[in-house]
Amino acid sequence: MELCVSMWSVHRKFYHENWTTIDFLRFCRDIDVRRVELLDLFWRDAAEEVPDVLRFIRENDMEVAAYAVANDFVQADAAKRADALASVRRGLDFARQFHAPVVRVFAGNLKEGYDFESAFLYIVEGLKAAVEGIEPEITLALENHGLLAGRGEQIKRVIREVGSSRLRSTFDVGNFYLVGQQPMEALAELSGVLSHIHVKDFVKSEAGLRATTGEYFSGVTCGEGIVPFPDILSMLKVIDYSGTLSIEYEGDGDELDGVRQSLAFLRNLLNESVPV
Repeated sequence: MELCVSMWSVHRKFYHENWTTIDFLRFCRDIDVRRVELLDLFWRDAAEEVPDVLRFIRENDMEVAAYAVANDFVQADAAKRADALASVRRGLDFARQFHAPVVRVFAGNLKEGYDFESAFLYIVEGLKAAVEGIEPEITLALENHGLLAGRGEQIKRVIREVGSSRLRSTFDVGNFYLVGQQPMEALAELSGVLSHIHVKDFVKSEAGLRATTGEYFSGVTCGEGIVPFPDILSMLKVIDYSGTLSIEYEGDGDELDGVRQSLAFLRNLLNESVPV
């Protein structure tokens, strides 16, 4: 297992302080992180930026462990579903440029008039089309994200129905709380289809992200919340997971400090209990 940092961890730097992907990569280099997760959301001018990013990655011996797109297949309008598929295919093109082995994808967003059952066929149709013709070096990894397809059994059902080895799981250890599921329960369900893991931590709060249970959760530094990291890492060792653990910090306060502190916690935990 190798630690990684997702650029989503510094999204406020991007939106409010004009950070670029190169700024993010410099930060990762300076904290001795060599694996990164890049997002489609964070290009201002991809044609101009990508050559510089490729050069920086090469010169600093870094790797793009995953590339993330923002697709939504849950659309009654066929043209909008086609747009979602095009988004995934653009992500695959970027992944090829960056030699990224994983493209992180979504099922879609919960909307009025839909639930998982009514959205299921749209999700499967879109992902079946998305995996067609993908080379064996790249895997789509479906994240348990949002309130539509956020439970382990839902992700597993989609993967089974698509029926391709090119679709696996991005396992987000925190998001399960938002759909009333414990991450260890979900890990037991998805242990055979993991390709990428998001590590974050949550605490119960009075406001923040509202779960399907009516509870609220807020992001904190890894190790300060309710996520059972020792149990999760022990299970990942048992199942011989060899992919990345990508920090996706979502807490308040200074994002850079949050990443640094999460990184220190996970490095100590890995060194103490889970040989890599």
